[in-house]
Order: sequence, then structure tokens, then C-alpha cells
Amino acid sequence: SAYETLYALMETAFTRINNIDFYDRIVAGIKDDNDIRQLCNLMVTKLIVIDPDETVRRLDSIAEAYKGVLSVKLKDNAVKQDVEKQEEANKSVLRVTLLLGDKMKSMTGNAGAVTSNAGAAGVWTSYWEWVNREFEKQLQSLRDEKDELQGRIV
Repeated sequence: SAYETLYALMETAFTRINNIDFYDRIVAGIKDDNDIRQLCNLMVTKLIVIDPDETVRRLDSIAEAYKGVLSVKLKDNAVKQDVEKQEEANKSVLRVTLLLGDKMKSMTGNAGAVTSNAGAAGVWTSYWEWVNREFEKQLQSLRDEKDELQGRIV
């Protein structure tokens, strides 16, 4: 797929890619179907490390895309497979949200804040507050999982 090609380019030629267009495609992919969204989430986790400044500048659009995913409400008669697929999508988005929050915390001292040069601070901040309120149990479970894994490594 085109997104697999983007991933390969990110690994091999990131410095030669127009990162503005690249981020546009990643944010669009977050709103796409499950397989593409998972690949885009993986790319966001890498972009947090290799291009943190542009990632911070894109927090507003990433937050809007993630809120769209997390806001999906399945019908009461949804089949088990659809429920599991949505739960996995939510878990993936929440994992990356925590990584983004950790990055913001290391940069600003506050996971819900963004650096002062980011124009849409309110979008990320309101998303961060919303996700911590609406998905508190899931986030705590992911934090516990992360702590347990880090404990095994040490």
C-alpha cells in the first residue's frame, strides 16, 4: 500500500521527504480504515522521536483525528468482531496519546500543554483532558502495562 511505502521512506529517506506533506498523509491515514490507522499510529510513535518539533506542531490535527476514532459509537447490535476491532483501535490510539503526552511532559512539564509556539494549544489540551476523563480506566491499564514491561527490562 501507499502507507507501507511511506513507512519505508520514513525509515530510509526521512531527511529528503517533505515533512509537511508527509504529516498530512499520516493524519489522513489516522482517519482511514483499521490497518492503515495502525500503520499511521506506528509512524507517529517514530515521528515523536525523529521529528518532535513538527509532531508538536501537528498535535491539533492528530488530536482531532484521534478524537474522531475514540468517538465512534457502535450500534447495539454490532457483531463481536466489530466491537473487538473498535476496542483495538481505541487501545492503539490511547497508547500513542500517552506517548504524545509523555513527550509534551518532557518538553513543557505538563502532558496536557504544548509549547508556546504551537498555535492550537487549546485543541490538544481539551483532547488530553477529554481522553483522561472519558478513558480513565483504559489509560490506567495501559500505564500499568507499560510500568510492568519496564520493570521486566530493568
